[in-house]
Amino acid sequence: MLNIATYPNPVLRQTAKPIADFDDGLKTLTEDMAKIMHGDDGIGLAAPQVGLSKRIIVIGDHDDHKAYINPEITYTSKNTTVTEEGCLSLPKIFGLVKRPKKIHLKYQDLEGKTKKEKIKGFTATVIQHEIDHLNGILFIDKASEITQGQDILEELNKKQ
Repeated sequence: MLNIATYPNPVLRQTAKPIADFDDGLKTLTEDMAKIMHGDDGIGLAAPQVGLSKRIIVIGDHDDHKAYINPEITYTSKNTTVTEEGCLSLPKIFGLVKRPKKIHLKYQDLEGKTKKEKIKGFTATVIQHEIDHLNGILFIDKASEITQGQDILEELNKKQ
């Protein structure tokens, strides 16, 4: 059973490895990731957050979710937005992060077919957050301000 890896787990700081095998195991893994995400009331989850150095993210809510394999942002808008972000791997910590409002995304679906999407708004923010996980970047690295849980973060940083 997969569990959420919490900071300062070293897997959260690794660059995840690309997916080459598009088999039934991949579909099962993304379904398991979605269950964990929904169980913890998350809206996005990256494979490193369940201890796996793989370039997989799952985005969605209880009614619907989507898996993005080997996702890559190919364009970001100059217009930005600041959103308060949290993370299942950093429980009870929130911070303000500035990100582009619009992105273009290239990824593979569960069958390995290359897809492209133009994404804006809150979904673009979530995808950027999750892709950061694939590159060993956490929202606390980009936050202009920690709005909640500064004391928790300071204690976690001492454990590194």
